[in-house]
Amino acid sequence: MRSNKHSKLNLNGKWHYVQDAEERFNISEIENLFKSGKVRDTMDIPVNWEIAGLHNFNGSVWFLKEFEFGVKQKGIARLNFLGVDYITDVWLNRKYLGKHEGYFAPFYFNVSSCLRKKNIIIVRVRSPFEIPGEVWPDRKKLIKGIFNHHDCRPGGTSKKNGQDQNTGGIWNDVFIQYGYNIVIDNVKITTSLNDQQDKAGLFVELNYFSKENLPKNISLAFEVKSPAKKFIRENESFLSLPGENKISFYLEINSPLLWWSWDLGKANLYNLKIISDEFETKECSFGIREVKLDDKQQFFINGKKLFLRGTNLIPTQFLSDLDKTKIKKIVSLMKEANINIVRVHAHVNRKELYEECDSQGILVWQDFSLQWTYDESSSFKIEAARQIKEMVLHLYNHPSIAVWCCHNEPGGQIKTLDPLLEQAAASEDSTRIIRRASNYEEHAYEGWYWGKKEYYASTPMGPLVTEFGAQALPGLKSLKRFIKEEDLFPPNWRAWEYHNFQVDQTFNIAKIEIGNSIEEFINNSQQYQSDVLYTAINFYRRKRFNGITGIFQFMFIDCWESITWSVVDFYGKKKKAFYVLKSCYQPVYVSGNLWQDQYFAGRKILLDLYLINDLHKNFENCTIKFYINKVAVGSIKRLSLPANQIIFIKHESVDLSVPKKLSAGKYDTVLKLTDKNGKILSTNYFSFNVVERIR
Repeated sequence: MRSNKHSKLNLNGKWHYVQDAEERFNISEIENLFKSGKVRDTMDIPVNWEIAGLHNFNGSVWFLKEFEFGVKQKGIARLNFLGVDYITDVWLNRKYLGKHEGYFAPFYFNVSSCLRKKNIIIVRVRSPFEIPGEVWPDRKKLIKGIFNHHDCRPGGTSKKNGQDQNTGGIWNDVFIQYGYNIVIDNVKITTSLNDQQDKAGLFVELNYFSKENLPKNISLAFEVKSPAKKFIRENESFLSLPGENKISFYLEINSPLLWWSWDLGKANLYNLKIISDEFETKECSFGIREVKLDDKQQFFINGKKLFLRGTNLIPTQFLSDLDKTKIKKIVSLMKEANINIVRVHAHVNRKELYEECDSQGILVWQDFSLQWTYDESSSFKIEAARQIKEMVLHLYNHPSIAVWCCHNEPGGQIKTLDPLLEQAAASEDSTRIIRRASNYEEHAYEGWYWGKKEYYASTPMGPLVTEFGAQALPGLKSLKRFIKEEDLFPPNWRAWEYHNFQVDQTFNIAKIEIGNSIEEFINNSQQYQSDVLYTAINFYRRKRFNGITGIFQFMFIDCWESITWSVVDFYGKKKKAFYVLKSCYQPVYVSGNLWQDQYFAGRKILLDLYLINDLHKNFENCTIKFYINKVAVGSIKRLSLPANQIIFIKHESVDLSVPKKLSAGKYDTVLKLTDKNGKILSTNYFSFNVVERIR
């Protein structure tokens, strides 16, 4: 059996377009406009139209492309759209092909009977403005999540500006696939493990469309390549019926190499090829793993309990602007920060993001594209249920995805809308964790929206805390790129608020000092964010599996030029808090509880220690060494760290004193935990003040 050559006509590139903000044109009028030769505006597809220059445009845009199809048509020809935001209508050579609603999922049309040598394709894309007060923000109808309503997007939650910079457009590839009698629509790979984990079942479902008028016996081959480069090949056959069909096959893999998060093992990926003369070769990667969340909200992967050190991610406001290079950098930064799970926050991203998480071993908590509240009509619920099933099928084969979450901060709709979505997701996937919502009672913002950072001592909003954090300004160089010089300092708060800065929380709750210069303000802001994250994470990690099972910092990177809760700004520059996150998220971490932060020289430092080991590995004969001004001042030896445990060392057992010769001032103490061979397992620090003795 031979492998098939790829047969595809790429339709990316220049398309003519007509703006239709009032949505007053019909297809006949558009055709006449194009025929008249008056339409000269062009747009390079794929792109979100805001990036292409249609600033703050809402409504419809009509796109037209002329192309030649010089192939003698024998098999099926299918017109594919890999991503269009939001409602799409398509005509080819004056024939209406159909409609699609949503922004993230691919869709297609059978165009076998309407292709000519010379062709005209017309696409209407609608991304409308939702009327403030009447529809937006509380009764939204567009299922776009953070792309339509969020406090980290252009204009924030302002009724006047909160829908600025519309994300509409043909943001992903367009092409015609042709030349085969069968077209595979979807390959769904489900894996299972026996109790001994020495054998894996591979259940493969193919959804396909066949052109054949009569039943026909089809031969195909499965090729599975393991991470160790070993091959399994099996030949199969099936009776193909005309039209839409589904068939299933089962394979077994002995001694499977499992997919793990990076901190527990290797992210082993298998490759599956499905080969036949009748259809284009399909190639998919997959991983073998099992995930579970027990009644205590404790997470397990392949039977091993894992504390979730997470973050929330909105990497871009415009999906066409996110390429593989940017994605790899973002995922690598998350791994550098010792993050083992990322919550893709209230939206569905490009498949390339999930592929990179698969490859680097970052687990994914995948939110559906619902943010706050929506229309309560039956028609909306039906559409939302359809789209969540579309999301599950679209991303099903990615082993990194462990959780489907139906809604972010739904309020009361957790009882009215979200049970339906939970059932819809479960109908497509019984292998993953499905959460009805991530609601307010899981979001801890002590020291930002209420209270003080010290309130994290009570480890609020557990056991699974899906948001916590505080805002911080980006560095001066980045800030100057989107805040005008005249608005910089003293700040023009109206300009800053458009870029998501929260004035009330900054000054009346966090009580951050503005200082005498923009440099001082940036430093104070970033220091406060660092202090909040340090305080929160230390308290949470000390309660590991004793009331807290996982934490998700909000959020990792800015999706546009903004001032938010991120630890990496829009331009990829790290804030101070990035390094706090990296330190506090070390898989092996020594958390210190300093009883007091002020001492006389020569006095014993009162320090409790929590030795936290998230790894499933024992460490024997470990040593902690303490350094002040790079000088060793004490140590604790012959420590044992059991796998996946916490060891508590009370301050009486910590022999550490302030050197007698230290003068008054502030000092950083560095502690290093090493294994029996002297390899550093963890590094941490704490600060204290030395004061003059009162005589």
